[in-house]
Amino acid sequence: MGSSGDLSIPIVDLSPFTSSDANNLESRKKAAQELADKLQGNGYVGIIGHGVPPELLQKAFQTSKTFFDLPYEDKMKAPHPDGTVPHRGYSAIGREKGYAKTAHDSGDDAQQDAELSLIDYKESYEIGSDENLIQYNIWLPDDVYPEFRSFTTHLFWELNKTTNAILDALIMSLKLTEKEAEAVRALHTGHDNQLRLLHYPSISSEMLANEKDIGRLGVHTDWSTFTLLFQDNHGGLEFQNRQTGDFVPATPKEGVVYMNIGDMFQRISNGFYPSALHRVVISGEDIGEDTPARYSIPYFLVPTADGVIEPQPSLVASHGKQVYKPVTFTSYSEEMFQVTQIRE
Repeated sequence: MGSSGDLSIPIVDLSPFTSSDANNLESRKKAAQELADKLQGNGYVGIIGHGVPPELLQKAFQTSKTFFDLPYEDKMKAPHPDGTVPHRGYSAIGREKGYAKTAHDSGDDAQQDAELSLIDYKESYEIGSDENLIQYNIWLPDDVYPEFRSFTTHLFWELNKTTNAILDALIMSLKLTEKEAEAVRALHTGHDNQLRLLHYPSISSEMLANEKDIGRLGVHTDWSTFTLLFQDNHGGLEFQNRQTGDFVPATPKEGVVYMNIGDMFQRISNGFYPSALHRVVISGEDIGEDTPARYSIPYFLVPTADGVIEPQPSLVASHGKQVYKPVTFTSYSEEMFQVTQIRE
């Protein structure tokens, strides 16, 4: 189905978890309950009070644009390798098919054939913790873009602070026991997180007319625990309402970051929070004219590679059954990588 103007994305204020009011237990409980109410059905919300300074985001988008404006030869001095490890460095246009996982999961052969023919018209650069020796970073040479490494490393750890605060809100919203809360936090050290710079180049009207299988990014869920999505003013991000099947625009709004649950937290929550289905589209008003370039910056909270991801016992007890079997992020991502990565 197409987008529906009757639907909107709920907004939650999480400032009790990110501000000087963070020690006020009652305000935290109220915000956590609101988060549970608004996140449970579809796994996506808009967050205000997230604590990320606007000046930091402004510089982040300036840095991203400067990087993607580099010549292709320079960007390819930090190439993403063919395998799953490390998932770092630069990926050129058409390299990935994130929506292929959703087509694969559906078991629908016709859907798989249709979606696998699409072209993901985007390029990306993946960044992680320099202390992660397995998912190690692939940096540009300093002389290609001075200060790129130092700023993006700073951005990475600042956004980690935000994700930790939101993780605390999620833990409280599920009313986990203290032992369970400690176990969930222990899975998330920050060193496995991923910062992604994304550029969706302008698409000419001629290309749109001649290439029926071109798109921004098809329907998919994220493999991570959850994702924060910062975007420019051009929009295009849409989440699927699971009750109606409609896609709901995540309209860019000042001070709002969109957050969606990923496959790992769906498992941790025993399905209480579903992994959000989402896509990036070429909006209707752009058809017939050149579409502007779009920039976005997702930040993925990712569990430790070999930590056991499983439904928490208190949630299994309240649900009456365990919905998901235990997995590690490594085993899960290796399986998913096989259906989403295009080989040269």
